[in-house]
Amino acid sequence: MRVPSTKLIGSVRFGWQLVVACLLTTPLVMAADWPLSPVQRVSLSRGEILVDADVNFERNRGDVRAAVRIAAPASTIFAVMTDCAAALKFVPHLQRCVVLETGPDRSWELVEHVVDLSWYIPRTRYVFRADYDPGHSVSFHQVRGDLRANEGLWEFVPEDAGTATIVTYRVHIVPRYYVPRWLVRSSLKRELPALLESLRRYCESGAGVAAEGGAK
Repeated sequence: MRVPSTKLIGSVRFGWQLVVACLLTTPLVMAADWPLSPVQRVSLSRGEILVDADVNFERNRGDVRAAVRIAAPASTIFAVMTDCAAALKFVPHLQRCVVLETGPDRSWELVEHVVDLSWYIPRTRYVFRADYDPGHSVSFHQVRGDLRANEGLWEFVPEDAGTATIVTYRVHIVPRYYVPRWLVRSSLKRELPALLESLRRYCESGAGVAAEGGAK
């Protein structure tokens, strides 16, 4: 089932959140590149959040793409998204975020997440590797855990002389257990946009600037 692009007027750590991840997020198979159209860019400039998903309910898997415009430099957004302490404040349902290992040149990390959604979805634990291109992108793939597959990419495209950034997100997720269709639809409509809105608010606040300062 194709879920059309959703535009929400208003305004991951990487793995976007299991509400959507488990609902939908094979090596290096991600949603295809997403060149934003002029119309989509106008929507983003108005504060809308774009979500596009291709969900296969029969095979219990899916590909998701999303985008948001944030009035903050890419360096600030990158610092927030690579900070476990910050993730625990703005990522819904995230109960634990711990860096287990860091590469000698700090270009990658192994990170553990524990997500507790509610009574109808099992508490989920997984470890993923995040590879960093500071200020440009964060790619991730699961190393072990309760998902069959969870891999994707965050990209940061500067705008307005670097004072704003378009953040795009692509993920391919395959859970190990059945996820009801109503939960998939609910998450695509509410949970993912809520996560991106939370990321935007955090990055545009003083907390985002503080996270960037702490990362230096």
